Amino acid sequence: MATRGNDLSGKCGACRRKVSQGTGCEDCGLWFHWECSGTNSDLAILPWYCNSCVQAKVIKKQEETILSLKRELELARTEIDLLKGELNLVDNCPEEFRTVSNSRRKLKKVPSSLDFKFALTNRFEPLAMLEPQTDGDAIDQPVLEAKPKRKILVLGSSHGRGIGQRLQKAMGDAYAVTSIFKPNADLSNVTGDIGKLCKGFSKEDQVVIVGGPGNSLERNLNYQIEKDLSDIAQKTSHTNVRFVGLFWRHDKPWINRCVREINLRLERSLVEVGAAHIDAIDVSSILRSEHTVHGLHLNPRGKDKLTRLIAESIKGRHIPVVMGVQNHFLG
Repeated sequence: MATRGNDLSGKCGACRRKVSQGTGCEDCGLWFHWECSGTNSDLAILPWYCNSCVQAKVIKKQEETILSLKRELELARTEIDLLKGELNLVDNCPEEFRTVSNSRRKLKKVPSSLDFKFALTNRFEPLAMLEPQTDGDAIDQPVLEAKPKRKILVLGSSHGRGIGQRLQKAMGDAYAVTSIFKPNADLSNVTGDIGKLCKGFSKEDQVVIVGGPGNSLERNLNYQIEKDLSDIAQKTSHTNVRFVGLFWRHDKPWINRCVREINLRLERSLVEVGAAHIDAIDVSSILRSEHTVHGLHLNPRGKDKLTRLIAESIKGRHIPVVMGVQNHFLG
């Protein structure tokens, strides 16, 4: 702690009167009378801080705590979305593979693949055990099989929020949609587990990527999308991928020149890397009025249009959509 003698000049940081004897704050450097500082010369060897600096330190610590809690909240939300995706996967399993215990669904038996096939039975015995009712040679008895649902995996950043539920309505009961989105994630993080998540997929199934390259571009205006596309193409060669193009940045319009360039390189790269199983979805028809006020994300009407574009890309035909408070898609 710094102290001053009788030759001290200057004004007190509290009462604004001239200071002849007192102490100085270690942070702001202002001087205070002993009585104004609430201390005395016996404690002069200790560092001393004025009330304003002490309060500033408290506020800074509180802001750091709030920021840490926000990060933990985002991680918790991401984990909840992952769990919802897993529960959605369980809900799409046949009934006899599930049990209900304490009002909570649990998977009783799940094979490595969800391509379930079942022989239909009558109320007495399996059809396969019935004797053919013929007078001549025996004939093969047909075994009816339940057609498995086609699987759709939606991976995305913040733009993927709410797309999974909408796409399930758009595609109908013949499809099972699982949605996982990671807020504020770049493309490499969005698709980091794509190989593991679509391991059991076939050419009848789909992976939809919504968002990610926009965050990559914002963090690096020299972002090269080719490397990420090559990695995605390699891990998904056994199935189909629908890659949603970059959205216009109405919140930062100066980035749109780079957005246009990335979208052009996206289409060109799909040819160069030999990714015939990946189709790019053009989103240039989504208007400013279909974005939120701040201009970054899509509003409900924009999400409806995006869902329709994805569904049309998968089904290969135009799908009518009814806009309103509740949105219903016709499969």
